[in-house]
Amino acid sequence: MPAIIKKMNKRDIFIMLGIFLFLPPLSVIPQTAGEANMCGAVCPRMFFMLSPKGILSGFIGNINTWWFGASLVGIILITTLFFGRLWCSHVCPVGGATELVSRAVPESFRINYSFISAPAFRYGYFIIFAAGALIGLGSIACKFCNFRVIPFLAASPFVPAYRTYLTTSMGIAGLIIVGLTGFFAKGGRGYCNLLCPVGALDGIVNFAGVRFGFARRIKTKVSQCSGCGLCVSSCMVWALELDENQKIKRDSLSCMSCRECEKVCPNRAISYGKNQA
Repeated sequence: MPAIIKKMNKRDIFIMLGIFLFLPPLSVIPQTAGEANMCGAVCPRMFFMLSPKGILSGFIGNINTWWFGASLVGIILITTLFFGRLWCSHVCPVGGATELVSRAVPESFRINYSFISAPAFRYGYFIIFAAGALIGLGSIACKFCNFRVIPFLAASPFVPAYRTYLTTSMGIAGLIIVGLTGFFAKGGRGYCNLLCPVGALDGIVNFAGVRFGFARRIKTKVSQCSGCGLCVSSCMVWALELDENQKIKRDSLSCMSCRECEKVCPNRAISYGKNQA
C-alpha cells in the first residue's frame, strides 16, 4: 500500500476524490440531491435528450427534471472554457475509475483505439445519441450508459438489486462496453473519447477556448519540440501526433487537459498556461 500511495500523483488524488464524492458507497454529491448514485436528478446526460413533441418546452422540462445534472454540466463547461477539461481529466468518477483499473491490466491485453478518428466517431455518435429520443431509442442509451453501469458496479456488493441488474442482458451489455472501452482500453479512456456525450460537449467548448486564446490550457512551444514522440505515446485520448516536420500537433477537440504529455516531455516544450496552444 505505501508503494501505491507513493506512485500516486496529484491528478490521481483528484480522481480518487471524485470517485468518493460521486460513486457508491459514499455518493456524497448525489445524496445532496436525494439520489443514491448518478442516475435520476444527478444524471448529466439525460436533460438534453429531446422529445419529438414540443422540443423547446421538452428541453425546459428536462432541465427541471434533471436539474442537478444540468447544473453540473453547466459548471463543467464554464470551467472548461477558461481552464481546459479539468472535469474529464481530474474529477469525473466514471472516466477516472476506468482509467485507474486499466493501469492494472497487462499491456498485451489493452486495446489501442488510436486508429479511430476520435472527433468523427464522437460527434457522429453524439448526433445518434441526441436523436435517439426523437425516434424512441433514448432508454437504450440510458441502459448502456457508463454513468449507470459504473455506479451500479461500485454499489453491487451492497445492493442486491444492482447485482441482479448487472446479470441481465442490458447489464451484461453495459459491462462489455465498460470493459472494452474502459478497463481494457489503452489509457482507460476509450469511452470518454468516443462515446461520452458530456465529453463531446466538453470537447467543443475546449476547442472554442483554445481558438479564443484567452483561457488557460495545454500549449506547445513548437520550437522546443524535438519530435521524440514521448507525448504521443503518453496521451490516453490519442489527441497528439507528429506532423510532416516531426513536430507535435494537438487535437483540441480531444485533448483532455490531463497534462500527462507535459510530464514526459524532456525538452519542456509542453506547458499549461495562457495563450493559444
